[in-house]
Amino acid sequence: MTATTQSQPPAGRFSGALRRYREFSLIARDPVLFMSLLFCGIFLLLFVFFPLFRAIANGFVNKNGAFDLTYFLRYFDPYYGPVMQEIFANTLLMGVLSAAIGTLLGFIFAFAVVRCKIPGKNIVHWMAMVPTVSPPFAISLSTILLFGRNGLVTKKILGMTFGPGINDIYGMDGLVFVQVITFFSVAYLILRALLERLNPALEEAAESLGAGRFHIFRTVILPLLIPGIAGSFLLLFVESLADLGNPLFIGGNLTVLSTQIFLAVVGEFDYQKASALSLVLLLPTLLVFLVQRYYVNRRSYISVTGKPTSGTIVEKSRLIRWVFIGVTYLVCAMIILLYAVVIYGSFSTAWGVDFTPTLRWWENALTRGIEAILDTTFLSALAT
Repeated sequence: MTATTQSQPPAGRFSGALRRYREFSLIARDPVLFMSLLFCGIFLLLFVFFPLFRAIANGFVNKNGAFDLTYFLRYFDPYYGPVMQEIFANTLLMGVLSAAIGTLLGFIFAFAVVRCKIPGKNIVHWMAMVPTVSPPFAISLSTILLFGRNGLVTKKILGMTFGPGINDIYGMDGLVFVQVITFFSVAYLILRALLERLNPALEEAAESLGAGRFHIFRTVILPLLIPGIAGSFLLLFVESLADLGNPLFIGGNLTVLSTQIFLAVVGEFDYQKASALSLVLLLPTLLVFLVQRYYVNRRSYISVTGKPTSGTIVEKSRLIRWVFIGVTYLVCAMIILLYAVVIYGSFSTAWGVDFTPTLRWWENALTRGIEAILDTTFLSALAT
């Protein structure tokens, strides 16, 4: 009764091709299934692969239609190179930090909900879901209102002043904080589902043999969670790199590829530059995806047991339980605070100067902003 991570021998090319041919032969016998797959293939070709190809191809062609590698060679140019390389490094660092910390926080939430009998389990679950149903820049806005240079905490409560050489919320640290709060719930959902489906008999057997909690986690739980951890890291990495709202709001002087692409389109009207940068942004995503697929697919993650079992194990260590519960409660309190600030800020006269309640901004939103509200609602409903 063990948790195994067995290597799978690669199948031969001929046998793999023969198996694919038999699959397509079986599909062709079912007209409904065949037409459905054909429609899906045409849809993906027209609305995913073709636009992606055109966007990438434009990066190699200048305004005159001639082949041009200007924006790719800038990474090796003595003048432009250091700046372009710094932007690329900032993008990768932001993605890696956001994905790693977000995956860790998602695991803490999942473990607290599944294994620690956390009081208010349903409330904690819904608190984790709130960032997924709100605009990403809402977190950035509330973070600025709380911890900005004129923020409620930094200026009004702590009396902090910011000048040259004093770090503020704008930059890499604030951006990573916002990205983690915004996207960690994806990791939470994935890892919670895996933890709920782990076979408790494996851990009970290891514990009966005298294994400690850390040894059980390292040799039983962690190997079975690796597909979920790798998938969570990949999703959070991709979401962080592709996000535009948070870097524009709270990036400050920090420039990442997504903001550079946006400025190339709306500020410089240089579509070749935007396309070239899009390809550069796509490369680390593809690299992480290939590494993740290689690492996960080279092993099989299965629970070998004599008979199916049900139920979950409750963490017995009080220290471990309350550490996980405490971190979870602190993050939930931060989420509540962030969204409460957004709500109260909509009623304040002038945030940071005059906190007197007013309906002025709601009147403006429901009069001058009603067209934008209706357009946003229509597009959301149509996309859904």
